[in-house]
Amino acid sequence: MVRFLTGMAAGGLAILTLWVIFWAGQLGRPHPNNEWIIESINYKQEIADALASPKIVVLAGSGAMFGINSTYLEETYDRPAVNFGVNAGISLPVILSSAENSIRPGDLVLLPLEYPLYNREEAVSSALIHWANSYPSTLLQLPLKRTLEVVVKTPFTRILEGYRGLPEGFTVNGDYGVQHQNEHGDQIGTERARREERHWNFLNSLPAETYGKALRDGSFDWERLRRFRNELLAKGACPVFLPPPMLFQRSYVDSFTEAHFYETLPQIATAEGLFWVGKPRAAMRDANDFFDTNFHLVDEARLDYTRQIIGWLGSQPMLKCEQFYQGLTDVN
Repeated sequence: MVRFLTGMAAGGLAILTLWVIFWAGQLGRPHPNNEWIIESINYKQEIADALASPKIVVLAGSGAMFGINSTYLEETYDRPAVNFGVNAGISLPVILSSAENSIRPGDLVLLPLEYPLYNREEAVSSALIHWANSYPSTLLQLPLKRTLEVVVKTPFTRILEGYRGLPEGFTVNGDYGVQHQNEHGDQIGTERARREERHWNFLNSLPAETYGKALRDGSFDWERLRRFRNELLAKGACPVFLPPPMLFQRSYVDSFTEAHFYETLPQIATAEGLFWVGKPRAAMRDANDFFDTNFHLVDEARLDYTRQIIGWLGSQPMLKCEQFYQGLTDVN
């Protein structure tokens, strides 16, 4: 019996080892699902690196890509602006690192991060699985539990796709990519009149989010955000955290857990040493203001949201930001 169990264990270990080798062999290879994201990051980095500082850097997921009118920010504050918004699903560490080398002394960094990005134990998305397999350094940036989840949840079909790489002559098309971004990195072509029935149907099929419950069961990633804050302050840049635009759902008011999350997030962030402006509930909007998901504004609402941000920031946002951090007794 012992010999049988030992043989079973050895056989299982051999199969697991072969599977890990098979999985690891395709790591680092490009995948079609990632191409619009990496092309966008490279494009936005090129924009940022060509701009003089002090500038405005917007850093978040695609809610910022659809939600920020960078031209209006430029005109209001008389400094150039770049929008680093990409897919929030690729994880907080990837998003933060995408702009680190483009941030310079004097830069004002606006972070309207989507709410799941605050959760250290955010659910592993298909976007993260695709991204981490093509860019395996991501696995070293994630908490161990999420790294293991990515490995375990990578399907056999994704491994095969990794070995295949990009189809010959592949080009990015569809709704997302640099072909739909302006000279700042903002998404274009999102006017209400251009919202198609498929966009509207998908938007209205989305259930209410439960980010409050997810954070209650998970944990805030304050350590990473404070570390990013410190890196920016050391450069002479200044980070400002603010609520992203999001589709309003009744449960965000009626559910105690969800309402408590949105009501207290600004105070918690401030207590954690992050400069926060605005209120999450004020940034929520009805469905007609969204293009194709619950974070993607139509162009008309984009201008309204950007004006709202400017109202929160005031006429001298860099001064307010610097004064907040100078007032902290313990930045660590």
